[in-house]
Amino acid sequence: MNNLQLKAFRQGLGLTVAEAAEIAQVTKRSFQYWEAGKVPVPNDVAITIDTMASHYDLVLKKMLDDVEQATWRNSDPDNYPDKPMRISPTLPFYHSFDLFQMVTKCKNVVHWRIYQSVISQLLLLGKISKLDDDAKIPEDWEVWKWLKGHYDIM
Repeated sequence: MNNLQLKAFRQGLGLTVAEAAEIAQVTKRSFQYWEAGKVPVPNDVAITIDTMASHYDLVLKKMLDDVEQATWRNSDPDNYPDKPMRISPTLPFYHSFDLFQMVTKCKNVVHWRIYQSVISQLLLLGKISKLDDDAKIPEDWEVWKWLKGHYDIM
């Protein structure tokens, strides 16, 4: 992984340099040197970032599937069977890690950042149109398996 990839992954995952450094268990200055290209990115840091990117990809795919299923509803199947109405779900963004922890019972800050990044991507893609921290993630959505640490069954 080169310095530009490192920075792009970090920003895409919604991490500050300080947060990324903490996750990689290094100093903020070390992370800044890697991103500036002054020092090569160590393999263990690249693996950590790649793992986070893999989680992001997995969660995005699952959330896209769940949003798609929740989005299309038939507005009046008796009178207009060929005219489905698009109703995108309202999802929480969890503006703070404390709120995320309280609602999801997930104590992993990386999971919170990945979740936020995925929600941002869904919003940017127009797959969802509303956010509300009082909204709930539907209990049957696959993201719950990931939030509870069940990576192998996703």
